[in-house]
Amino acid sequence: MSTTAPADSQPRAAATQEPLAGADGFIETYYRDGGWHSRRHDSESPFSSGEDELDQIALGSQVARWNRLPHIVRTTTGSIAEVLDAC
Repeated sequence: MSTTAPADSQPRAAATQEPLAGADGFIETYYRDGGWHSRRHDSESPFSSGEDELDQIALGSQVARWNRLPHIVRTTTGSIAEVLDAC
């Protein structure tokens, strides 16, 4: 399951569900301290950081696919915007 972001550069609305109850792990892309970051759920340190949101989402999605994990994309406020299921 996934919810897509609007293509018109408008801020994403938060998803209405908390999808990861019981999940073994996930990759998360989030905004903090003026930049976008991607990390594993069990790590405080991101494996990648940058200024471009779409670059970080793409990188987080790729790492999630490699590891067969869901990918969570958060808004700038921390709400879940997208959840991409593990492939």
